[in-house]
Amino acid sequence: MNPHPDNLTPAIDSISEEVKVLVDGYLTDTLSSTDLARLEAILREDVAARRFFARYAEIDRDLYLEAHARSQADAALRRIGVANEVAPLPGRARMFQIRPLRWLAAAAAIAVALGVGFLAARSQQNTPGVADRQPVSRPASQPASADVAWLVNAQNCLWTSGSGPSDLHAGTVLSLDRGLAELKFRSGAVLLLEGPAILQLVSDNSARLERGRLTGKVHGPVKGFELLSPRGKVIDLGTEFGVSVAASGRTDVYVFDGKVQAIADGASGKVTDLTHDQSARIEDGTVTLRPVVASAEEFVRQIVPAPVIEPRTMNLNFGKGYDGTLADAQGMGSGLTHRLPGTGTAISPYDPNLFVNSQESQLELTTTNSDINHQVNMPTGEYAGVRLADLGFTGSEDFEVQMFVPNIPALQNVGQFGLYAGAKSDRVIRGGLISRSADGQYTLFMTNNDGGRDASSHFVGLFSMGDDLRIRLTRTNGKYALTVANEKTGASSTLAIKHPDFLDAENDLYVGLFGANTRSEVRKTLLIKEFSVTVWTTRTNPSVAAR
Repeated sequence: MNPHPDNLTPAIDSISEEVKVLVDGYLTDTLSSTDLARLEAILREDVAARRFFARYAEIDRDLYLEAHARSQADAALRRIGVANEVAPLPGRARMFQIRPLRWLAAAAAIAVALGVGFLAARSQQNTPGVADRQPVSRPASQPASADVAWLVNAQNCLWTSGSGPSDLHAGTVLSLDRGLAELKFRSGAVLLLEGPAILQLVSDNSARLERGRLTGKVHGPVKGFELLSPRGKVIDLGTEFGVSVAASGRTDVYVFDGKVQAIADGASGKVTDLTHDQSARIEDGTVTLRPVVASAEEFVRQIVPAPVIEPRTMNLNFGKGYDGTLADAQGMGSGLTHRLPGTGTAISPYDPNLFVNSQESQLELTTTNSDINHQVNMPTGEYAGVRLADLGFTGSEDFEVQMFVPNIPALQNVGQFGLYAGAKSDRVIRGGLISRSADGQYTLFMTNNDGGRDASSHFVGLFSMGDDLRIRLTRTNGKYALTVANEKTGASSTLAIKHPDFLDAENDLYVGLFGANTRSEVRKTLLIKEFSVTVWTTRTNPSVAAR
């Protein structure tokens, strides 16, 4: 005789794995007719197996009855507004995320792991009036482990559990902290969940939104998709709609196209029809029509593939000539393709101010007496560079232009060299170094020019003749900055000035380098070892993977 007739644990030790699997399958409605016959044969012959089966089924039944009773109580308390004064029901997420376990020795653990949701689903068919918050049901033809939906697309998802769901069967709870997750149900309905949100899968044609926001698309032959919420439900009749559930349970519904039915809890089945461009709120047992102002904008209706930043770069090191580009005095292509519009119109095709020294891998630029400020001698001004459109610029992209100038010469007072970005000579931002004396001392400068005169100029720092400088002009998030790094000393300075909003609408910009012996006929030669331009273009990524 078993000394512990009411204790399941001793029985487990003597029960074969086959019996455990068969009993589990019986309680989850997954046994084939052959397996069912095998279980019946074992139970007829084995007393221990019968005791195990009876005790197991009893625990399964008790757990269901308790869950059902408590769900009914919870629904009643919510109707009278005192639900928060009692302990909440065990979360359905825990009920249904636990899969049948076959290796536990403790009776309590086995009872919890098995049967709660599945027996409840089976018993519900004979239990009228079960509230929406009870454990979910599953069609009898659908295996317990069958997925009712699939995750077909996701973007920037961070799941509360740390990883995406491994299966999507009835009862699965999806808790999304951020991002977008697109689900396609077995029935054909599609939901786009926007984090933070919590969604429970109920069946292949229904789900429950506990919190957060989603949009649904139900087209074609699919009808009657149900979306439950803490305050009611929405029945789709072939449409596109959005639902938002606040932390309080308040539910807002918006119809983009087609028709849905909104039903509040405790409303005795009263149905409110919503059609194209209508919105309603479900709260306190009622459905109230809402103004549609901005309602549609609250919802994300599709996953737009994430833009991919793709740099397009042109690098020049002047170790060779570049055919088809601005030619130097010897006719060798410099690699520079354009001049800033409004400048250099009087410079000959073989530019006497440029020399590509391929042996030293450097471009030698001799300054001219010119000045962007007041547009002095622009026809002979040396402002060579690149048209950004050739690198994919359309107006909105960020970009960078930089050059390396070693052993800088001593220009006369207000002589200057550096980089520019602009649409033409009187619509440009430029910066670099400007001479403040005849003894080779420079100051970093940056200035706007809209209409021919410099404005919003700023000066900082001190550099000297002979320094090796890397100069970089950038536009990042639409904002401009100039950085000069002294590679001899390791020091660097960054300068920003008033934003040149006059360039914001320009979709055809030029960038390049310049050298000017302003107000002087003393010309100097700059040695340019490197010159590069990068445009950060964007393209659509056709494939977006879930995280």
